[in-house]
Amino acid sequence: MNKSTTPRVLVATGMEENDVRYATGLAATDPFGLLVDARGRLHLAISALEAARARKTCPRAILHTPAELFADAAPRRRTLGAQMLALAQTLGVRAVQAGPYFPLGVARELERGGVKVRLTDAPAFPQRAVKTPREIACLARSQRAAIAALRAAVRALRAADVSKSGVLRRNGKIFSSEDLKALIERELLARNCTADGTIVAVGPQGARPHDVGSGPLRAGVPIVLDIFPRDKTTGYWGDVTRTVVRGRASEQVRRMHRAVRGAQRLALALVRPGVESRAVQLAVEDYFRKAGFPAKLSPPGRESGFIHSVGHGVGLDIHESPGLRHEPGRIAAGHVLTVEPGLYYPGIGGVRIEDTVVVTKTGCRILATFPKNLELSAG
Repeated sequence: MNKSTTPRVLVATGMEENDVRYATGLAATDPFGLLVDARGRLHLAISALEAARARKTCPRAILHTPAELFADAAPRRRTLGAQMLALAQTLGVRAVQAGPYFPLGVARELERGGVKVRLTDAPAFPQRAVKTPREIACLARSQRAAIAALRAAVRALRAADVSKSGVLRRNGKIFSSEDLKALIERELLARNCTADGTIVAVGPQGARPHDVGSGPLRAGVPIVLDIFPRDKTTGYWGDVTRTVVRGRASEQVRRMHRAVRGAQRLALALVRPGVESRAVQLAVEDYFRKAGFPAKLSPPGRESGFIHSVGHGVGLDIHESPGLRHEPGRIAAGHVLTVEPGLYYPGIGGVRIEDTVVVTKTGCRILATFPKNLELSAG
């Protein structure tokens, strides 16, 4: 936790859910409250129904059920705000810290009860950025699931037939982005992972980095495959992207792909302890500019070139600190980051290559690998 002596309050819902999961190991079925006191002890305002699970999962936590927090024995439902207020009063807490995503309704209930709520931008658990060996193993498992799904997707693209119009067909039917996403998601589910937002973006769709893609798959155009599964048991994510073309790619797309591979090699060589995050971003931007791919950030909706950050942290959130972008901070051993340069051009599409790495004492290591070939032949 951050070093302030003022207790920190969080709620296991919304944007705070994974901070609470990090601290307690509990995946929220229903929202519950967490108060971290000045000594770093974890106090949970939690239902009696969830208390046994919480005690088993997080034995160091001090549990406070409604029956313990309220003097009357009336079996009526208590709001989470009322429970958090009763918890603070039980502990003699008169002021708490709350982050930017703490529920306003709960904050107001605390203040109405005489507990001062001080807003802070400081992360509740900055140590989340440096992964433990157990966390790295969990992330590697999710990454292996992502690679397995990617391998199945590439195999399906190779096996598809190409119609005279260039549309891919599978089992006698048009092979669509939706079909391939379903195949990917089945592969992930078989490995105890869920997927939400898998990207299979065809041709010009890929010029928008977060376009999930839709419609028939086609030969001769780039297909961006971005797969980011979450393990259903551990909650940790994986993230991998490859760009492929079924058949022969255009010279423009081949040039883009060569440049992106070169940019990723550069970034991977730079990712090591002590390097400034923004130094990696600046180096990749400079590389693309010198390779003849300058970024153009306007007009809105027509941006082109390299238009996003080099990468982001991965953990219990798919996007978390630290990032490889224009921000202060240095890379440290134990960080788990994506390295994902890309190029995007309206009317043509996108090329992105992404791997997830763990920072070691001397550099970085890719958690799970897959070939980066652009063109896929039949078979």
